[in-house]
Amino acid sequence: MAFFAGLTTASSRKTVIISVIILVQIWAFKFLIPAGTFSNTIEHRPQGLHTSTKKGPWNDTDRPLVTYAYHETDVARENLKFFVEKALHGAADFIFIINGETNATALIPTDLPNVRVVKRPNRCFDLGGIGEVLRKDNLWKNYKRFITMNASLRGPFWPIWSLDRCWTDVFLDKITDRVKLVGSSVNCRPRPHVQSMIFATDAEGMAILVDKRKSLQGGLDDNFGKKEDPVAFGACYETMHAAIHAEVGSTSLLRNHGYEVDAMLGALHAYDNIDEYCAGEKDAGHDVYFNNRYYGFNIHPYEVVFFKANRHVDPEMLEHLTRWHLSRTDSSWDSCKQ
Repeated sequence: MAFFAGLTTASSRKTVIISVIILVQIWAFKFLIPAGTFSNTIEHRPQGLHTSTKKGPWNDTDRPLVTYAYHETDVARENLKFFVEKALHGAADFIFIINGETNATALIPTDLPNVRVVKRPNRCFDLGGIGEVLRKDNLWKNYKRFITMNASLRGPFWPIWSLDRCWTDVFLDKITDRVKLVGSSVNCRPRPHVQSMIFATDAEGMAILVDKRKSLQGGLDDNFGKKEDPVAFGACYETMHAAIHAEVGSTSLLRNHGYEVDAMLGALHAYDNIDEYCAGEKDAGHDVYFNNRYYGFNIHPYEVVFFKANRHVDPEMLEHLTRWHLSRTDSSWDSCKQ
């Protein structure tokens, strides 16, 4: 009580008491509350796109960007509906690139804080359009992990015993110090390459794929273009031949920089690399997305996660799988934990 003895007024005593209470609260906050108590309530807003609370395993700089290129067709619309229902989740940022006139944007839940729509003219084909979006304002530099895909694919398709897997992780987990491009399938003609309906890569890979100058370093002469023509995301492609050359050259470009590629395709993993696969068997090398062109039968959606739905490959199987999966209650919001 000696401390208060010199205080001659009630107001002075009140001031001291309030000061002591504040000091005690500050001390308790600093020393008694366990570290990390509020770590999951901090609002996560990477790149100004995502604004929801982040509870996943990744830090801010690891959050992947998924771009989805869309052009209106009946099949593309069905694929988009399936993607919105089953593929969206809260552990990644999604940009839907809408090429040309369509009302399909009404299907996209733009009220979600991690979903954005970019409308543009229907030009440059998918790789060129994605490249333009990624380069604008250096958007790609805000991320370290990427998945680019188009609306020819339907998925993700999961067997019932694998519902704990997040589809973005399944692709991105295959990226390593050596492997910088991952897809669902590969084609051996005109030379070995990952098919471009879906690409996964990291910042090192994207720095090569999206760079206009570097895109001139990966080509080889083929039936679709010349070695000096741009490839990957490096240019706006005006013809189908130029777009195919860009697809094929994406693999060559990264391999010319010392990296390798991978894919979900089961047959590929019977060999050490894509070159051995393409040289290994007489049936290897065909574009697997034609009827009976996968060793005499058809590829199954469970093998590749996302299935190319615009080639009329086994349409009855695809119709049944689509209906069954849409009837199930699980989605990527469950498996991706957000």
